[in-house]
Amino acid sequence: MAFQNKNRREFHPAVSVSSWLIAALAIELAAPSLLPLFGALALMLLLHGEAAHRFARLLWKARWLWLALAALYAWTMPGTLLWPSLAYSPSLEGTQAGLVRISRLVLMLATLARLLSEFSPAGLAGGLYLLARPFSALGLDRRALAVRLALTLEHLERPADQNWLERLKSPIEETNGPDEMRLSIAPPAPKDLLLLFAAVVLLGVALFEAVQ
Repeated sequence: MAFQNKNRREFHPAVSVSSWLIAALAIELAAPSLLPLFGALALMLLLHGEAAHRFARLLWKARWLWLALAALYAWTMPGTLLWPSLAYSPSLEGTQAGLVRISRLVLMLATLARLLSEFSPAGLAGGLYLLARPFSALGLDRRALAVRLALTLEHLERPADQNWLERLKSPIEETNGPDEMRLSIAPPAPKDLLLLFAAVVLLGVALFEAVQ
């Protein structure tokens, strides 16, 4: 495994991945009243063309998940019937809870789309490699973890020439990985600290609103 200090946007990958994790936690803990504000911030992240394209792809791939979540919450959570005249009416509380859950996941996908647009698979793997350093004492092979993540992300980025049923029917092809993989790691910069600070502030706002 070799390293180089170049990636797509020259952010530090470990700081960017950490910031995304903090932002995802803030989205999960935020009160429903804060979700519109978070949505406006997420919209600003998607102004970058590549991020918007990735976000659209992620939404399309998760289309069945949204439907399943909406049905699960609407028809399993007790409460006031949305349409009392119907025998199998969803509940108002369940519908609202489902929309909140879907909103949180959409916001997380928006931030994930921006993260994926900023780095190559090798760049993200490099960030994970650095973040996993404390776990090396527990026997974790972080080099193998980073390489597997990079190969998985590269495979996911390839356009599929078959649908899922055809891929299941086709024989498994043996593929050999590269002899050497270069993980892209840029040096830290002041903008990385600003990114991390913004994520911490976002989490602070979510926690402050939650305890009110």
